[in-house]
Amino acid sequence: MADEEPVDQKKYLEESCKPKCVKPLLEYQACVKRIQGDESGHKHCTGQYFDYWSCVDKCVAPKLFVKLK
Repeated sequence: MADEEPVDQKKYLEESCKPKCVKPLLEYQACVKRIQGDESGHKHCTGQYFDYWSCVDKCVAPKLFVKLK
């Protein structure tokens, strides 16, 4: 048992939290679609990307810290 590789619980928890963050994900996807033809490289969706992952992280954090030893 001591030789077992620890399993990263965060990945599993992220997958369970993603459905709760549909709105930020749709906003990010809409932004990506909107700027798809931008050749200048000035447009980006960084804000929407971080909004989505912030939502996922806020959902994961309380569940994850309970599992940490």
